[in-house]
Amino acid sequence: MTGKEFRNSIQSGKTVYGTLITSTSPKMFDQAVNLGLDYVFFCNEHIFYNPESLGWMCRAYRAAGINPVVRILEPDPFLATQALDSGARAILVPYIENIEDVYELIGAVKYRPLKGSKLKKVLYGDEKPSAELESYLKDYNKNHSLLLNIESSSAVKNMDDFFSIEYIDGPAVDGIIIGPHDLSVSYDMPEKFRTREYLDLSCQIIKKARACGVAAGCHGGSRGSLDLQIEWARAGANIIIHSSDIFLFADKLQDDMNRIREAKGEKTSAEQKGENI
Repeated sequence: MTGKEFRNSIQSGKTVYGTLITSTSPKMFDQAVNLGLDYVFFCNEHIFYNPESLGWMCRAYRAAGINPVVRILEPDPFLATQALDSGARAILVPYIENIEDVYELIGAVKYRPLKGSKLKKVLYGDEKPSAELESYLKDYNKNHSLLLNIESSSAVKNMDDFFSIEYIDGPAVDGIIIGPHDLSVSYDMPEKFRTREYLDLSCQIIKKARACGVAAGCHGGSRGSLDLQIEWARAGANIIIHSSDIFLFADKLQDDMNRIREAKGEKTSAEQKGENI
């Protein structure tokens, strides 16, 4: 799936499937390209990739027909353009809350290489680009998508404003991804992911985005999150960003070891501790 195909798919309501890849091993690439993924997610907020490795990974997956989505460290337009230069096709912006930040990220992802005062005038509608420039920008950025992490009550409150911004050929914001961990903390429900209150909150956010014609998903950034991902899919999520290589490894290994322990008549382990991503 090319960047343009990814963007067109999520804007049209089709579902795309991917996972977080933390491993830089070429062997991981060999396995992942055979899994039928539409995209891979690289998290530069919580995972510390070597910049050169990240660039090669983005371009290798792109060559294999899998769209690379990169989450940058913070809502910074310069980090967004840097990730695009490395080979990213979609930018995921963490913990974004303010409309001003959204405009800056739209400028970085959808209007590059336009910069400075001219970019601001175009972004805020004070200047209309010529037909030639508009056509150039549209073609230059045709493979780029902008996704926003919704991770706080302030972000939820401002979603309508985020969705109202128009680009040359459609919505400027292509989709949202809920950050379950930070959202739970912001709403005073730390890590209570399976409570009815939290599930209703996360599913309502997804439904609101979809009702506005914006793609939505939720990253199950913890172990044992399949049931949560299914809940979000049923709520209408069309960006399925499920788990990660390291969590899936841990879940599968624990399950296999427990089955071996059972065969030997030994006690099994049910612990699923670990960091949230």
